[in-house]
Amino acid sequence: MATLIVERLRRVTVKTVPVYLSLVFLLIFARPTPGWLLSGLVIVLAGEALRIWAAGHLKKTREVTTTGPYAYVKNPLYLGTLLILIGFCFMARNPYLLLVGLAIFFIYYAPFKKKREGQRLFEHFGQAWVDYDRAVPDYLPNLRPYAGRGTGRWNWKWFHENSEGGTAFSVAVGIIAIGLRYWFSLG
Repeated sequence: MATLIVERLRRVTVKTVPVYLSLVFLLIFARPTPGWLLSGLVIVLAGEALRIWAAGHLKKTREVTTTGPYAYVKNPLYLGTLLILIGFCFMARNPYLLLVGLAIFFIYYAPFKKKREGQRLFEHFGQAWVDYDRAVPDYLPNLRPYAGRGTGRWNWKWFHENSEGGTAFSVAVGIIAIGLRYWFSLG
């Protein structure tokens, strides 16, 4: 557990500080109620489950990943993050941070990532990336899997290499923090 905390602290950068500050504001201004807490928890857990599923398939810089959730949606890690954001804002019953978070995600984060990663993936994988990019949607999953998908299975090695354990730990801490905020508001 201490290793996960140290790992997360090493990843604090100029880019991640606003995320952590947003989480602090979310917790400070949280006004959870049982219904909002439960509905948000379901969304957070769905987002983290999607991230875990995706992380166990993602083979960064080795191949265009087309297995697992990548057969249905191009950015399952980002989609999972979006669900976690929405879920935490629901848990905290904070529509203002939800609006800010959604605006940042769709106006800045998603377009920036698409441009940067799309270009890098094209340079690295060429036509294989182009074919996948054209066939698979960014965020709204297809009901049918990508026709050119691979046959790989979920693997702990990829899960670990993609550092999803640290994200799962952070999500668990967030759930506990908002749960405690609710618990202490009862008394």
